[in-house]
Amino acid sequence: MDGSWQQLLLPPPVSGVTINTVWISSAARTALYGAMAVAFAAGFFAFFTKRYPAAAAVRRGVLAALFAAGILYSLRADFGWSLWVRQDLRTFGGLTTEEKLLKLDGALYDFVRRARTVLPGDYMLFSPDQYLLWRTEYLLLPLRKRTTAPTVIVLADPQASYDPRTGIFTRGDLRREGMAPLLQFGPDAFIVTRQ
Repeated sequence: MDGSWQQLLLPPPVSGVTINTVWISSAARTALYGAMAVAFAAGFFAFFTKRYPAAAAVRRGVLAALFAAGILYSLRADFGWSLWVRQDLRTFGGLTTEEKLLKLDGALYDFVRRARTVLPGDYMLFSPDQYLLWRTEYLLLPLRKRTTAPTVIVLADPQASYDPRTGIFTRGDLRREGMAPLLQFGPDAFIVTRQ
C-alpha cells in the first residue's frame, strides 16, 4: 500500500501477526502528527491564556497532543478491527471448528488431519518455511516434536529426500536407514518411520 491520502479513508489491512499490530500508512502518520501539532498549539495557548507559566503550558500542551494522537489512533485501530471481525464472521460464521481450520489452512490442515491418524507418537519435523513448521507443530498437539523421534515429517523441504527402494532418509547430515513410508501426501509432503 502506498502512502497516499486516500489511505486515510480505507480500512487498514489485516496483518495476521497480532491484534495489536495495525499498519499505519505514511499519510495516517502525517495526519496524526498534524493533529498532535494542532492539539499542542491549542493546549499551550489555552493554558497560557489562563495565566499558567510557559513551562507548565508546554507540559499541558504536550499531554494534550499525546492524548489527541492516542484517541485518533485508537479510533482508526478500532475501525480496522471491527471490519476484520465482520469479515471473519462472514467468512467463518456457522462453520464447525474442522471446517474453519480446513478453510483457513487448506491442504496443510488436510495433511495434518491425515497425519494424526497414522502418527504413532513423537516426530521430527522438517520444512524450510517457519510458518509451516510452527503451524504443523501446533496442529499436531499433544504430540511432541523431538530430535530423536523415530518418525519424520517432511513439508516442502528440498534438502530432505527419501528413497523407497533402499529405505534411506537423508537431510543434510542426518541419514536414517530402514525407514518405511507412513503417509505420502504429495511429492514434497510425506511421513516416514523406522521399521
